[in-house]
Amino acid sequence: MFFWAGNFYAVKIALDSYGPMSVAALRFLLGAIVLLLVLYFQLGNQLFKLRFSKKDWWYLFLTSFSGIFVSMYLFNLGLKTTSAINGSLIVATGPSITAILSYVFLKIKINLLQSIAILISFIGVAIVLVNGSLSQLIQLQFAIGDIYILIMAAGFSLSQIIVSKHLTHIDTVTLNTITCSMGVFLFTLFAIPDFIATPIPVDLNFWLSILFMGLLGTGAAYSIFFYCVVELGATTSTLFLNLIPLFTVLLGFSFGEELKWAQFIGGIVTISGLLLFRYAKGKE
Repeated sequence: MFFWAGNFYAVKIALDSYGPMSVAALRFLLGAIVLLLVLYFQLGNQLFKLRFSKKDWWYLFLTSFSGIFVSMYLFNLGLKTTSAINGSLIVATGPSITAILSYVFLKIKINLLQSIAILISFIGVAIVLVNGSLSQLIQLQFAIGDIYILIMAAGFSLSQIIVSKHLTHIDTVTLNTITCSMGVFLFTLFAIPDFIATPIPVDLNFWLSILFMGLLGTGAAYSIFFYCVVELGATTSTLFLNLIPLFTVLLGFSFGEELKWAQFIGGIVTISGLLLFRYAKGKE
């Protein structure tokens, strides 16, 4: 969770030197290398014998396109104009968005307590989006960076729906290694103009942020999370995702970000809603 929280600040540092697409390409290149090494350690030479159907490859591509390519591009784009704290609180609504999309696409019912929890979490995010201003809410005046992050969260949730409906027979490490590798190809393809037009950064902070995001914030973080899912179960492991906004706030003091009262209140409301949602889901 600490590594994922660090991504919010590492991205902002990297974006000072390269564009959103280029930063994503470098990050996921390193992340894919780490995940491939983990997968090879897990499967050995069996890695080269993996076979999937044409439908599997199609859904793997859709998962990568929505959950990595589109989502991470919007994530980077959003953090150019919004704060890391805002971003982490908006991303935290992922479980609520996933529940809504599951109801729409998978016909998974949402009970009354879950509905209340989802509403509470979105009220918390609304407080963050309008910085506590009721007039901004009435006039629907939202910062463009926050909107990008919100759409990113929806795109990532959509990728989870695709996985739940079509790819449950593929283990998570294999699935994420393949989709991450596909994301590298897409990011690199679209980042070529930026790579050509922009001189190679020589700033040490840029390369340290890329190394952090690629090796720790992507490769190591996903690998550790998958291990915890196996050892602790998905429900317990995903509960710890609620710590990401907390770590983001704590890291913010080191990076000079101030915690605004609207972020504090909105964060408490959002996380309360998510915890209630977890409780309601566990009672099913």
